[in-house]
Amino acid sequence: MKLKSLKSKKTNKMSTIKVFLIFFGTIVGAGFASGREVYVYFARFGIWGLLMTILAGIAFFILGYVFLQLGKNCKVDSLSDFFKLLFGKFAHIFEIIIIFSYIIVLGAMFAGFDSLQKIIFPYFSFPIIALIGAILCVFTVLGGIDKISKLNGILLPLLLVFLISIFVVSIVKAPIQNYTNALNVTYGSLFNSIGCCIIFVCSNMFLTGFVLMKTGTETTKNVDKKASILTGLVLSIITFFASLSIILNPTSIQYDMPFVYLAFGVSNIFVILSVIILWLAIFTTAVATMFTISWWLSGYINDKLIAVILTCLISFLLSRVGFSVIIDIFYPLTGFMDIIFVICAIILYKKINAIKNYEHTSIMNYNKKIN
Repeated sequence: MKLKSLKSKKTNKMSTIKVFLIFFGTIVGAGFASGREVYVYFARFGIWGLLMTILAGIAFFILGYVFLQLGKNCKVDSLSDFFKLLFGKFAHIFEIIIIFSYIIVLGAMFAGFDSLQKIIFPYFSFPIIALIGAILCVFTVLGGIDKISKLNGILLPLLLVFLISIFVVSIVKAPIQNYTNALNVTYGSLFNSIGCCIIFVCSNMFLTGFVLMKTGTETTKNVDKKASILTGLVLSIITFFASLSIILNPTSIQYDMPFVYLAFGVSNIFVILSVIILWLAIFTTAVATMFTISWWLSGYINDKLIAVILTCLISFLLSRVGFSVIIDIFYPLTGFMDIIFVICAIILYKKINAIKNYEHTSIMNYNKKIN
Protein backbone atom coordinates (compact mmCIF):
# COMPACT_ATOMS: atom_id res chain seq x y z
CA MET A 1 0.00 0.00 0.00
CA LYS A 2 2.84 2.38 0.89
CA LEU A 3 4.61 1.58 -2.37
CA LYS A 4 1.44 2.23 -4.34
CA SER A 5 0.94 5.53 -2.48
CA LEU A 6 4.51 6.62 -3.22
CA LYS A 7 4.07 5.76 -6.90
CA SER A 8 0.83 7.75 -7.00
CA LYS A 9 2.51 10.78 -5.42
CA LYS A 10 5.41 10.55 -7.88
CA THR A 11 2.99 10.30 -10.80
CA ASN A 12 1.08 13.36 -9.57
CA LYS A 13 4.31 15.35 -9.22
CA MET A 14 5.41 14.42 -12.73
CA SER A 15 1.98 15.31 -14.12
CA THR A 16 2.06 18.65 -12.29
CA ILE A 17 5.48 19.46 -13.73
CA LYS A 18 4.31 18.39 -17.21
CA VAL A 19 1.32 20.76 -17.12
CA PHE A 20 3.49 23.57 -15.70
CA LEU A 21 6.05 23.18 -18.50
CA ILE A 22 3.36 23.34 -21.19
CA PHE A 23 1.57 26.30 -19.56
CA PHE A 24 4.66 28.33 -18.70
CA GLY A 25 6.47 27.52 -21.96
CA THR A 26 3.64 28.89 -24.09
CA ILE A 27 3.42 32.17 -22.19
CA VAL A 28 7.15 32.94 -22.00
CA GLY A 29 7.48 33.50 -25.72
CA ALA A 30 9.51 35.92 -27.80
CA GLY A 31 7.69 39.02 -26.55
CA PHE A 32 8.36 38.17 -22.92
CA ALA A 33 11.92 36.92 -23.40
CA SER A 34 12.90 40.06 -25.33
CA GLY A 35 11.63 42.29 -22.54
CA ARG A 36 9.41 44.37 -24.81
CA GLU A 37 6.21 42.73 -23.60
CA VAL A 38 7.24 43.17 -19.96
CA TYR A 39 7.87 46.88 -20.52
CA VAL A 40 4.63 47.55 -22.43
CA TYR A 41 2.34 45.76 -19.96
CA PHE A 42 4.10 46.30 -16.61
CA ALA A 43 7.40 48.17 -16.27
CA ARG A 44 6.23 51.43 -17.85
CA PHE A 45 3.74 51.87 -15.02
CA GLY A 46 6.41 51.86 -12.29
CA ILE A 47 5.11 50.80 -8.88
CA TRP A 48 1.65 50.12 -10.29
CA GLY A 49 3.20 47.73 -12.80
CA LEU A 50 5.04 45.84 -10.07
CA LEU A 51 1.78 45.41 -8.17
CA MET A 52 0.06 44.18 -11.34
CA THR A 53 2.56 41.31 -11.65
CA ILE A 54 0.96 39.85 -8.54
CA LEU A 55 -2.52 40.27 -10.01
CA ALA A 56 -1.36 38.63 -13.25
CA GLY A 57 -0.05 35.61 -11.33
CA ILE A 58 -3.40 35.18 -9.57
CA ALA A 59 -5.27 35.51 -12.89
CA PHE A 60 -3.07 32.90 -14.57
CA PHE A 61 -3.72 30.50 -11.69
CA ILE A 62 -7.50 30.92 -11.94
CA LEU A 63 -7.74 30.84 -15.74
CA GLY A 64 -5.25 28.00 -16.10
CA TYR A 65 -7.39 25.89 -13.78
CA VAL A 66 -10.56 26.91 -15.66
CA PHE A 67 -9.21 25.77 -19.05
CA LEU A 68 -7.80 22.53 -17.68
CA GLN A 69 -11.21 21.75 -16.18
CA LEU A 70 -13.00 22.68 -19.40
CA GLY A 71 -10.91 20.12 -21.26
CA LYS A 72 -11.73 17.50 -18.68
CA ASN A 73 -15.47 18.22 -18.40
CA CYS A 74 -16.48 19.07 -21.97
CA LYS A 75 -15.09 15.81 -23.35
CA VAL A 76 -14.99 17.10 -26.92
CA ASP A 77 -13.29 15.21 -29.75
CA SER A 78 -12.41 18.27 -31.81
CA LEU A 79 -11.98 22.01 -31.50
CA SER A 80 -15.11 22.51 -33.61
CA ASP A 81 -17.16 20.74 -30.93
CA PHE A 82 -15.67 23.01 -28.29
CA PHE A 83 -16.45 26.12 -30.37
CA LYS A 84 -20.10 24.98 -30.46
CA LEU A 85 -20.15 24.77 -26.67
CA LEU A 86 -18.32 28.07 -26.27
CA PHE A 87 -20.13 30.27 -28.81
CA GLY A 88 -23.38 28.42 -29.58
CA LYS A 89 -25.02 29.48 -32.86
CA PHE A 90 -22.16 31.89 -33.57
CA ALA A 91 -19.60 29.08 -33.38
CA HIS A 92 -18.66 29.01 -37.08
CA ILE A 93 -18.01 32.75 -37.19
CA PHE A 94 -15.80 32.73 -34.11
CA GLU A 95 -14.12 29.54 -35.25
CA ILE A 96 -12.88 31.23 -38.43
CA ILE A 97 -11.76 34.36 -36.56
CA ILE A 98 -9.89 32.43 -33.86
CA ILE A 99 -8.10 30.06 -36.23
CA PHE A 100 -7.15 33.00 -38.46
CA SER A 101 -5.78 34.74 -35.35
CA TYR A 102 -3.69 31.67 -34.54
CA ILE A 103 -2.32 31.55 -38.09
CA ILE A 104 -1.30 35.21 -37.73
CA VAL A 105 0.49 34.49 -34.46
CA LEU A 106 2.32 31.50 -35.94
CA GLY A 107 3.24 33.58 -38.97
CA ALA A 108 4.64 36.22 -36.62
CA MET A 109 6.77 33.57 -34.89
CA PHE A 110 8.27 32.46 -38.22
CA ALA A 111 8.87 36.10 -39.12
CA GLY A 112 10.53 36.48 -35.72
CA PHE A 113 13.02 33.80 -36.75
CA ASP A 114 13.86 36.00 -39.76
CA SER A 115 14.44 39.01 -37.48
CA LEU A 116 16.93 37.01 -35.42
CA GLN A 117 18.69 35.90 -38.59
CA LYS A 118 19.20 39.55 -39.55
CA ILE A 119 21.03 40.03 -36.25
CA ILE A 120 23.25 36.96 -36.69
CA PHE A 121 23.65 36.90 -40.49
CA PRO A 122 22.69 40.39 -41.71
CA TYR A 123 23.79 39.76 -45.31
CA PHE A 124 22.18 36.34 -45.73
CA SER A 125 18.64 36.70 -47.13
CA PHE A 126 17.54 33.06 -47.51
CA PRO A 127 15.28 32.24 -44.48
CA ILE A 128 17.33 29.29 -43.28
CA ILE A 129 16.66 29.86 -39.55
CA ALA A 130 12.90 30.13 -40.13
CA LEU A 131 12.94 26.93 -42.23
CA ILE A 132 14.87 25.05 -39.56
CA GLY A 133 12.44 26.33 -36.92
CA ALA A 134 9.43 25.32 -39.03
CA ILE A 135 10.75 21.79 -39.62
CA LEU A 136 11.53 21.30 -35.93
CA CYS A 137 8.05 22.58 -35.04
CA VAL A 138 6.46 20.00 -37.35
CA PHE A 139 8.35 17.09 -35.77
CA THR A 140 7.61 18.34 -32.25
CA VAL A 141 3.87 18.79 -32.89
CA LEU A 142 3.63 15.34 -34.48
CA GLY A 143 4.95 13.94 -31.20
CA GLY A 144 1.89 15.29 -29.36
CA ILE A 145 1.54 16.82 -25.89
CA ASP A 146 4.19 14.52 -24.36
CA LYS A 147 6.77 15.63 -26.92
CA ILE A 148 5.97 19.30 -26.28
CA SER A 149 6.24 18.79 -22.53
CA LYS A 150 9.61 17.02 -22.82
CA LEU A 151 10.94 19.71 -25.11
CA ASN A 152 9.86 22.47 -22.72
CA GLY A 153 11.49 20.49 -19.92
CA ILE A 154 14.82 20.99 -21.68
CA LEU A 155 14.37 24.53 -22.99
CA LEU A 156 12.66 26.27 -20.06
CA PRO A 157 15.39 25.72 -17.45
CA LEU A 158 17.88 27.31 -19.87
CA LEU A 159 15.50 30.20 -20.45
CA LEU A 160 14.89 30.74 -16.74
CA VAL A 161 18.59 30.58 -15.80
CA PHE A 162 19.43 33.09 -18.53
CA LEU A 163 16.66 35.54 -17.61
CA ILE A 164 17.29 35.31 -13.86
CA SER A 165 21.02 35.92 -14.43
CA ILE A 166 20.26 39.09 -16.40
CA PHE A 167 17.76 40.30 -13.81
CA VAL A 168 20.12 39.75 -10.88
CA VAL A 169 23.08 41.48 -12.53
CA SER A 170 21.05 44.43 -13.85
CA ILE A 171 19.31 44.96 -10.49
CA VAL A 172 22.55 44.74 -8.50
CA LYS A 173 24.46 47.02 -10.89
CA ALA A 174 21.74 49.69 -11.07
CA PRO A 175 22.76 53.09 -9.63
CA ILE A 176 21.39 53.87 -6.16
CA GLN A 177 19.51 56.93 -7.43
CA ASN A 178 17.55 54.68 -9.79
CA TYR A 179 16.20 52.81 -6.76
CA THR A 180 15.02 56.09 -5.28
CA ASN A 181 13.36 57.13 -8.54
CA ALA A 182 11.67 53.75 -8.90
CA LEU A 183 10.19 53.92 -5.41
CA ASN A 184 8.98 57.50 -5.70
CA VAL A 185 7.56 57.60 -9.20
CA THR A 186 4.56 55.94 -10.83
CA TYR A 187 3.76 56.29 -14.52
CA GLY A 188 0.20 56.40 -15.73
CA SER A 189 -2.90 55.65 -13.71
CA LEU A 190 -3.76 52.57 -11.70
CA PHE A 191 -6.73 52.05 -14.04
CA ASN A 192 -4.46 51.92 -17.11
CA SER A 193 -2.08 49.47 -15.44
CA ILE A 194 -4.98 47.17 -14.53
CA GLY A 195 -6.24 47.34 -18.11
CA CYS A 196 -2.82 46.39 -19.51
CA CYS A 197 -2.55 43.55 -17.01
CA ILE A 198 -5.92 42.16 -18.15
CA ILE A 199 -4.91 42.39 -21.82
CA PHE A 200 -1.60 40.65 -21.09
CA VAL A 201 -3.30 37.77 -19.29
CA CYS A 202 -6.10 37.37 -21.85
CA SER A 203 -3.77 37.47 -24.85
CA ASN A 204 -1.60 34.75 -23.34
CA MET A 205 -4.58 32.60 -22.31
CA PHE A 206 -5.87 32.94 -25.86
CA LEU A 207 -2.65 31.26 -27.04
CA THR A 208 -2.41 28.58 -24.36
CA GLY A 209 -6.10 27.91 -23.65
CA PHE A 210 -6.66 25.16 -26.22
CA VAL A 211 -3.38 23.43 -25.37
CA LEU A 212 -4.39 23.40 -21.70
CA MET A 213 -7.79 22.00 -22.65
CA LYS A 214 -6.14 19.12 -24.48
CA THR A 215 -3.78 18.58 -21.54
CA GLY A 216 -6.67 18.64 -19.06
CA THR A 217 -8.20 15.51 -20.58
CA GLU A 218 -5.28 13.46 -19.17
CA THR A 219 -4.89 14.97 -15.68
CA THR A 220 -6.66 14.95 -12.33
CA LYS A 221 -8.35 17.87 -10.63
CA ASN A 222 -5.65 17.93 -7.95
CA VAL A 223 -2.88 18.07 -10.58
CA ASP A 224 -4.70 20.88 -12.40
CA LYS A 225 -4.88 22.94 -9.25
CA LYS A 226 -1.24 22.41 -8.26
CA ALA A 227 0.07 23.08 -11.77
CA SER A 228 -2.00 26.26 -12.07
CA ILE A 229 -0.78 27.54 -8.69
CA LEU A 230 2.84 26.75 -9.59
CA THR A 231 2.55 28.49 -12.97
CA GLY A 232 0.87 31.56 -11.52
CA LEU A 233 3.47 31.82 -8.76
CA VAL A 234 6.51 31.43 -11.04
CA LEU A 235 5.09 33.83 -13.64
CA SER A 236 4.34 36.42 -10.96
CA ILE A 237 7.88 36.22 -9.53
CA ILE A 238 9.69 36.23 -12.88
CA THR A 239 7.53 39.09 -14.22
CA PHE A 240 8.09 41.12 -11.04
CA PHE A 241 11.88 40.92 -11.27
CA ALA A 242 11.81 41.39 -15.05
CA SER A 243 9.83 44.61 -14.58
CA LEU A 244 12.08 45.77 -11.74
CA SER A 245 15.23 45.24 -13.84
CA ILE A 246 13.77 47.43 -16.61
CA ILE A 247 12.56 50.10 -14.16
CA LEU A 248 16.01 50.29 -12.56
CA ASN A 249 17.66 50.49 -15.99
CA PRO A 250 15.41 52.94 -17.90
CA THR A 251 17.87 53.27 -20.81
CA SER A 252 16.93 49.74 -21.86
CA ILE A 253 13.46 50.84 -23.02
CA GLN A 254 15.02 52.74 -25.93
CA TYR A 255 15.72 49.39 -27.57
CA ASP A 256 13.29 46.95 -29.23
CA MET A 257 14.65 44.15 -27.04
CA PRO A 258 15.41 45.57 -23.56
CA PHE A 259 16.78 42.27 -22.19
CA VAL A 260 19.30 42.06 -25.04
CA TYR A 261 20.49 45.55 -24.05
CA LEU A 262 20.74 44.43 -20.41
CA ALA A 263 22.76 41.43 -21.59
CA PHE A 264 25.42 43.85 -22.86
CA GLY A 265 25.88 44.89 -19.24
CA VAL A 266 26.81 41.33 -18.31
CA SER A 267 29.17 40.20 -21.09
CA ASN A 268 29.43 39.67 -24.84
CA ILE A 269 28.77 35.99 -24.29
CA PHE A 270 25.43 36.88 -22.77
CA VAL A 271 24.54 38.87 -25.87
CA ILE A 272 25.08 35.76 -28.00
CA LEU A 273 23.14 33.70 -25.48
CA SER A 274 20.29 36.22 -25.58
CA VAL A 275 19.83 35.60 -29.31
CA ILE A 276 19.81 31.83 -28.74
CA ILE A 277 17.33 32.14 -25.88
CA LEU A 278 15.06 34.35 -27.98
CA TRP A 279 15.07 31.67 -30.69
CA LEU A 280 14.06 29.06 -28.10
CA ALA A 281 11.32 31.36 -26.74
CA ILE A 282 9.91 31.89 -30.24
CA PHE A 283 10.08 28.16 -30.84
CA THR A 284 8.08 27.17 -27.72
CA THR A 285 5.28 29.60 -28.64
CA ALA A 286 5.32 28.49 -32.29
CA VAL A 287 4.98 24.83 -31.27
CA ALA A 288 1.95 25.50 -29.03
CA THR A 289 0.28 27.63 -31.71
CA MET A 290 0.93 25.09 -34.48
CA PHE A 291 -0.42 22.32 -32.26
CA THR A 292 -3.73 24.18 -31.81
CA ILE A 293 -4.18 24.96 -35.52
CA SER A 294 -3.32 21.41 -36.61
CA TRP A 295 -5.66 19.99 -33.94
CA TRP A 296 -8.50 22.05 -35.41
CA LEU A 297 -7.55 21.13 -38.98
CA SER A 298 -7.41 17.43 -38.12
CA GLY A 299 -11.17 17.65 -37.55
CA TYR A 300 -11.48 18.12 -41.32
CA ILE A 301 -8.39 16.21 -42.48
CA ASN A 302 -7.95 12.69 -41.12
CA ASP A 303 -4.21 12.55 -41.78
CA LYS A 304 -2.37 14.29 -38.91
CA LEU A 305 0.84 14.68 -40.90
CA ILE A 306 -0.94 16.52 -43.71
CA ALA A 307 -2.77 18.72 -41.18
CA VAL A 308 0.49 19.73 -39.47
CA ILE A 309 2.40 20.33 -42.72
CA LEU A 310 -0.48 22.38 -44.18
CA THR A 311 -0.60 24.46 -40.99
CA CYS A 312 3.13 25.08 -41.22
CA LEU A 313 3.02 25.94 -44.92
CA ILE A 314 0.18 28.49 -44.67
CA SER A 315 1.75 30.28 -41.69
CA PHE A 316 5.21 30.23 -43.24
CA LEU A 317 3.90 31.85 -46.43
CA LEU A 318 2.17 34.53 -44.33
CA SER A 319 5.43 35.22 -42.51
CA ARG A 320 7.05 36.28 -45.80
CA VAL A 321 5.26 39.66 -45.61
CA GLY A 322 7.59 40.54 -42.73
CA PHE A 323 7.50 40.78 -38.94
CA SER A 324 6.66 44.49 -38.76
CA VAL A 325 3.76 44.16 -41.22
CA ILE A 326 2.23 41.30 -39.23
CA ILE A 327 2.64 43.13 -35.91
CA ASP A 328 1.45 46.52 -37.18
CA ILE A 329 -1.46 45.42 -39.41
CA PHE A 330 -2.61 41.88 -38.57
CA TYR A 331 -2.02 41.75 -34.80
CA PRO A 332 -4.51 44.54 -33.95
CA LEU A 333 -7.19 42.57 -35.83
CA THR A 334 -6.84 39.72 -33.35
CA GLY A 335 -6.71 41.79 -30.15
CA PHE A 336 -10.43 42.00 -29.39
CA MET A 337 -10.78 38.21 -29.58
CA ASP A 338 -8.49 37.65 -26.60
CA ILE A 339 -10.82 39.16 -24.00
CA ILE A 340 -14.01 37.82 -25.64
CA PHE A 341 -12.52 34.32 -25.72
CA VAL A 342 -11.57 34.36 -22.02
CA ILE A 343 -14.93 35.80 -20.94
CA CYS A 344 -16.84 33.14 -22.91
CA ALA A 345 -14.64 30.41 -21.43
CA ILE A 346 -15.39 31.63 -17.88
CA ILE A 347 -19.13 31.75 -18.64
CA LEU A 348 -19.02 28.21 -20.03
CA TYR A 349 -17.13 27.01 -16.95
CA LYS A 350 -19.81 28.55 -14.72
CA LYS A 351 -22.58 26.94 -16.75
CA ILE A 352 -20.94 23.55 -16.54
CA ASN A 353 -20.72 23.78 -12.76
CA ALA A 354 -24.38 24.80 -12.63
CA ILE A 355 -25.53 21.69 -14.47
CA LYS A 356 -25.78 18.57 -12.30
CA ASN A 357 -24.56 15.22 -13.59
CA TYR A 358 -23.00 16.80 -16.71
CA GLU A 359 -20.61 13.82 -16.90
CA HIS A 360 -23.47 11.68 -18.24
CA THR A 361 -24.78 14.26 -20.68
CA SER A 362 -23.97 13.91 -24.37
CA ILE A 363 -22.38 16.86 -26.13
CA MET A 364 -25.51 17.57 -28.16
CA ASN A 365 -27.89 17.43 -25.20
CA TYR A 366 -25.48 19.49 -23.12
CA ASN A 367 -25.22 22.04 -25.88
CA LYS A 368 -29.05 22.37 -25.92
CA LYS A 369 -29.10 22.93 -22.16
CA ILE A 370 -26.59 25.76 -22.10
CA ASN A 371 -27.86 27.65 -25.16
